[in-house]
Amino acid sequence: MNRATLLLLLARATLFLGAAGFARAQELDIPVFAGGYGVGFYQDAARRFEQLRPGVKVRVYGDPRIEDKLRIRIIDGDYPDAAAVPYVDWPSLIRAGKVLDLAGPLARLRDWEGDARWGETFQPGALDSWRVGEKIYGLPFTYSCWSIFYNRGLFQEHGWSVPRTWDEFFGLCARMKAAGIAPLSLPGTRWLYPDAILRSAFYNLAGPAGWRAMTELAPGARSDPRYVRAAALLQRVMREDVAQGWEGETATGAELDLLQGRAAMTISGSWFLSEMSGRIPPDFHLGTMNFPVFPGGAGDPTTIQVGADCFFVFNTGRPERTRLTLEFLRFLTSRGRAEAFVRLVDGPVAVRGVPLGAFSPGLRDTEAMIENARAAFAMPNESMQPPFLRQALVDGSLPLMTGRITPEAYARNLEAAAEHDRVDLVHPGTVEYRHTGAAVALLAVLAALFGWLGWANLGWRRRPPAPDPEPYFGRLRTPVALGFVGPSLLLYAGLVIGPALVAVGWAFTHWDGLGPRSWVGLLNFRWLLFDSDVFWAALRNNLFLMVVPAAVVVPLALLCAALIHRGVWGAGFFRAVFLFPNLLGGIAATLLWLGAYKPHGGLVNAGLVSLGRLLGSPWLQSFDNYPWLAPYHLYAALIPIYLWMACGFNLILYLAAMEGIDPQLYEAAEIEGASAWRQFFTITLPLIREAIVISAIFLVIAGLNAFEMIWLLTSQAPTTASHTLGTFLVTTMFKNFEIGRAAALAVVLFLLVFAGSAAVWRTLRREAIEL
Repeated sequence: MNRATLLLLLARATLFLGAAGFARAQELDIPVFAGGYGVGFYQDAARRFEQLRPGVKVRVYGDPRIEDKLRIRIIDGDYPDAAAVPYVDWPSLIRAGKVLDLAGPLARLRDWEGDARWGETFQPGALDSWRVGEKIYGLPFTYSCWSIFYNRGLFQEHGWSVPRTWDEFFGLCARMKAAGIAPLSLPGTRWLYPDAILRSAFYNLAGPAGWRAMTELAPGARSDPRYVRAAALLQRVMREDVAQGWEGETATGAELDLLQGRAAMTISGSWFLSEMSGRIPPDFHLGTMNFPVFPGGAGDPTTIQVGADCFFVFNTGRPERTRLTLEFLRFLTSRGRAEAFVRLVDGPVAVRGVPLGAFSPGLRDTEAMIENARAAFAMPNESMQPPFLRQALVDGSLPLMTGRITPEAYARNLEAAAEHDRVDLVHPGTVEYRHTGAAVALLAVLAALFGWLGWANLGWRRRPPAPDPEPYFGRLRTPVALGFVGPSLLLYAGLVIGPALVAVGWAFTHWDGLGPRSWVGLLNFRWLLFDSDVFWAALRNNLFLMVVPAAVVVPLALLCAALIHRGVWGAGFFRAVFLFPNLLGGIAATLLWLGAYKPHGGLVNAGLVSLGRLLGSPWLQSFDNYPWLAPYHLYAALIPIYLWMACGFNLILYLAAMEGIDPQLYEAAEIEGASAWRQFFTITLPLIREAIVISAIFLVIAGLNAFEMIWLLTSQAPTTASHTLGTFLVTTMFKNFEIGRAAALAVVLFLLVFAGSAAVWRTLRREAIEL
């Protein structure tokens, strides 16, 4: 091989490797939240874009839990090129400079068709969802228009007309109630839906300037008299004109109430048709109206309340990838792709110019409302709300709507929370010592428990050791034992112990998962124990879940196990029935109970009311439309769920222990004339003590680690009174991006679980020795 040939081969190899590296650089990574619209449309758009740009690969993927995966990637510093994932702490990412400002590209670039500037092709208010000052961080695609959906056939039958003002609305509601029809159906477990009334009323009263002051957390914006008036309007609607049981109703349940004739109107976004696809009766005629207005309001009466699912472009430091990402988003927001989306999912888009024929008849009213709107305002994205204000909104909405607090008190609470957020942003290390007595008591209890455990363990070790039984195969030599245990121990240390120690280190730092960590010592622990209201409310709820379900589950499981052990008729059938809930898993079982607890048509209320009619009991019949999932009833509603889910496991555990008891003991007791109950208390209970305490340890751990049940039943937005330590930890970690505080909470939770379970286990060992 001569020199020229060698140089030619080297040049080709260099070009090949360079092309391969360039090809790899052209693969875009774009996760998408697979909510009501799925990801199929976006993946199809990616394939079409790849055909127009050979050599470019666009990887679009997603699922309903993609936000959890993206949060982990963000903390790890592994950023995709873009993402359309709503429930991520985008404000922190924006402040850290991780998200690209799109104001420049929107003003500079032409749209895909080339006949207008890119930023001019979007619907009114669509770009405002993530506008911060003059900067725009979110590129909208779907266009959620909040409105009042109504039963058009019912309106025509009774001669009702669409109200234009709030006075006309309340007059319409009075006529509906006189006709025996509930005017509105709204969820009480998802505060964003009824809050649409407050948002619309406040914007109409305060206009664009007042709305901007509120969204920017200007001092006094929440205590503005116009905000108080809007809150009073919401309170009146919820107390007078909403179907009974709304406090425990879900968003989907409220929409079904409209479709099934239990209410004449409901409030939702324009995703209503897509979400209810297949559930709308063929003869149901759906109408859409805008929110009423106040005469003389500052806002334009045609103004619509909108929201948008946005794409965010990350500052990855790779200009070529950023350019290709923007090019793909220009293609995605073209009129052709927008029309294809409307025809596919029957939902509006943020892009102008989609022909009216693309919309289904059920969406024509919404489209006309969008086209006729002279102004629009974007509702504050939930993740844009700072943590204290967001929790105050969740906590205060239901008391306001039920009349437990006045609109003035509600506004004051929100203003105080906003002030807390402003102070926390400027002085993040501030701690108010509001729970000093409770914190000192908890620390004293933990210290006493650990001291007792250490002393008891030392005293037990001083006892003379019991003679070891003769081993069957002799003792294992140390090298052989390490060969068996060593690999597993190393794996466990690498995957569990190591990360746990790292998390303990994080507990002493201030870190948002994005920037550098800073050492703060015990600040996070002081904030948790002395300042946080949520921590103490969550701890009380965990103690409730430790004690109350156990007090119900253990006796019932013992009774059922004893009956089955005694050979009651159908023992095998009952054993299978009690164990069945454990086969479902916690999430599936919780979703079943979520349906059973529906106020309207749920199995629990329907069963209680039917039983009341059968027995002639007015008390049982009063459970009609009962809101089990309202925050003030939630923990009482958990007891049947725990009973149903935990009884089977404990029953099998106790039964296995009972079947290990020597039958001769029972025979001797019968000869002595002992009754079955006496045998149970004098033979069975003492000999299955270890099984009972093991189950108690499981119940202690389950009570302290409770998470998914509360998270699902509260629509992932627990109030302060509903939080557990698990939900508080997840909220702090993944919604607020306060990694140091979340790690401190995890350390406290570990200490509580360890102390509680170790104390119970130590009691068992002492009792076992005495026995």
